[in-house]
Amino acid sequence: MAYHQVLVVLTWTIPCISFFIYIAVGQPNEASNRLSVDIRKNYNKMIRGVQDMREVTYLYFWFNLIRIAEFDEVNGKLSVVGYFEIFWNDYRMRWEPAEYNYTNKILFKEKEVWRPLIVLVTPQDKFKILGDNDNFVIRYNPRGRAEWYPGDIWASSCTPDMYKYPFDTQSCLISFTIWDYDINEVQFIALSDKISLHVYSSHGMWDLIETSMQVDIDRELNLTLIDITLILKRISTFHIVNMILPIVFVGLLNILVFLLPALSGERVGYSITVLLAIAVFQTIAFEKLPSVSKPNLPLLCIKLLTDLILSALVMTFTIMTLYFYHMPESRNVPSGVACVTRFVLCKTCCRSNVNDTVKDKYYKYTIRNGIGITEYVSDSDYHQTEVTWTDVGKSSDIVFAVFSLLAFISSNGVFFVCVAF
Repeated sequence: MAYHQVLVVLTWTIPCISFFIYIAVGQPNEASNRLSVDIRKNYNKMIRGVQDMREVTYLYFWFNLIRIAEFDEVNGKLSVVGYFEIFWNDYRMRWEPAEYNYTNKILFKEKEVWRPLIVLVTPQDKFKILGDNDNFVIRYNPRGRAEWYPGDIWASSCTPDMYKYPFDTQSCLISFTIWDYDINEVQFIALSDKISLHVYSSHGMWDLIETSMQVDIDRELNLTLIDITLILKRISTFHIVNMILPIVFVGLLNILVFLLPALSGERVGYSITVLLAIAVFQTIAFEKLPSVSKPNLPLLCIKLLTDLILSALVMTFTIMTLYFYHMPESRNVPSGVACVTRFVLCKTCCRSNVNDTVKDKYYKYTIRNGIGITEYVSDSDYHQTEVTWTDVGKSSDIVFAVFSLLAFISSNGVFFVCVAF
């Protein structure tokens, strides 16, 4: 009898437990399906979710930057990876949670419901629509609040200012707008004047030093724009080691040409080699720098052109000094050139130290018209004729070396001062 009673109790208890399990576990899934069907009855995704079409749909947004994928200065292209957080209200998506087993959220694909058509208006090659691939969903809560988190890689145009390369700072603007809706229908409202960097990963060549985000209403075009500004500072260590320092050292080699012996025959070849090295660096810089730089040309290009001109002058000076060294000694040195040579070589100082026992007259043997003639000259004439063309060559080496050194210091000093301030 007891066994029979236990069997009867289990017969009634198991169905009851199964029913409550169904209510507790299976019902939410069924309730969500029912809610999805009910809420989309008579729903038109081409109409904004407002009760009066004169009302404005406000899009509250936030932008999260994940990383800078690429900044191509030559082509003026900035690629960034990030995602938006966009919120709006749709009264058609409201429901009572108690009627659907306390369902507090529901998700729809982008193509199933109304969403704003947001377009990148500063593209590098073509317009790109936010969430165009239907890879994201839109979440609704019982009050009709929509949450949308579209993300992508956006390639925006950014014309760089390479004036202070490689110590430059770039400001790039990325703009989005609402397509097909004017400012009286849909508007943006920024939740912050800065973009979010909580998930940002730093770039190897650029430091992100400042960001800003604002909404700009263009009443002439009847458009609402999202303007996202990124200010990037180049990490210049790589460029200093591989570009700036080699250029400086090659320019320094110009001065050393005057230390080579004039009779070695290597001066002209050395000068040409340095000139070609600067021309090679100019070609490398041309490949790395964009042809368009606003508002000014890169200072590095101006410096390389200056170095090229100075190198050409050094080569000209080298040829001039060799001309002096190989001048026939039978040709008299002009008095003006002799005075300058004495001053440079300090022969005027040596003259004052001449021993008082030196005679007032000196004999000089010269050859005129094939006949040897011995004549005497005064003390002043003797010292006047003691300057040779070799001395002129030596003095010109000193003058041109000093000039080249001053030009080198001035060129590099002006460059580094301009890029530093």
